[in-house]
Amino acid sequence: MIAKALIIINNRKKLPEIFNHLIKDLLNHFGEDNCTIAPTEYYKHSIELARMSASKNIDIIFAIGGDGTFNEVINGILDTGKTNIKLCLIPNGTGNDFCRAENIKYTPNCIIPALKRSEFANCDVGLATQSDKKRYFLNILDIGFGGCATLLLDRQRKLGIKGNLSYSIAILRTFFYFKKPIVTITTEGIERYAGKLMMLAACNGSTFANGLIIFPGAKPNDEKLGFALLGDVTLWDYLRNIGNLKKGVRIKHKNITYFEGSSISIKINDGLAPIETDGEVFGFGDCDVSIIPNAISILKY
Repeated sequence: MIAKALIIINNRKKLPEIFNHLIKDLLNHFGEDNCTIAPTEYYKHSIELARMSASKNIDIIFAIGGDGTFNEVINGILDTGKTNIKLCLIPNGTGNDFCRAENIKYTPNCIIPALKRSEFANCDVGLATQSDKKRYFLNILDIGFGGCATLLLDRQRKLGIKGNLSYSIAILRTFFYFKKPIVTITTEGIERYAGKLMMLAACNGSTFANGLIIFPGAKPNDEKLGFALLGDVTLWDYLRNIGNLKKGVRIKHKNITYFEGSSISIKINDGLAPIETDGEVFGFGDCDVSIIPNAISILKY
């Protein structure tokens, strides 16, 4: 039985009026004493709020925001070690890539009926680990080009460059800033690739970077990750295939491969390789990535 709710709202983005209607509905459904509204006050505040939900016996968290907010919330939930905290994703970000790929669209009067029917689905979660830290991800982790683009995107946001255009600008700038590291990639102890790396994307979902389908067909409930490995590719390769990325067509290129698995290890032999998870910078360097099947339960609406 779902009795207590927490509503986490990414306060860095203006909340449209349509969500005020939702909040009123949730307060009526759970009762004001059993429904807490928690706007974020600073970066990574969503992680802390989700962690605290365990001590307050919260049954479900409603996360209103984008992929970064959802990433913070699942990290907070899974850090508690509790497996009974459910999640409802309500897209209000710039890219909304996970919800876009999974056809999660909020409309008025859609949440309460789904709650009453108890329509939840199990969802896998990815896990990135380094020697001193770990990070869960709901959608996509990528190491190399995408991590560098995320660093530039964060800097642009601080300069006031926001919105969909900022993604395109960051991607084009990355082609001039990023130097491909030399890496060795292994899956289950077997060497998969050695050489220059543009990017390795570990995909629980299919879509990132504001609508680019990096691994067509990836599903967050099939107990495996899809890997898109881009070796020594160029800016011209990207520009020539941008249409395929948007349409979800696998790119045919001698230095691009797609495969699936439950884990992968990346060793950096030379150079720098920034890592991002769901649009949030995780770190640099060697990294192990794995899938955690059925890690979280998400409301279907």
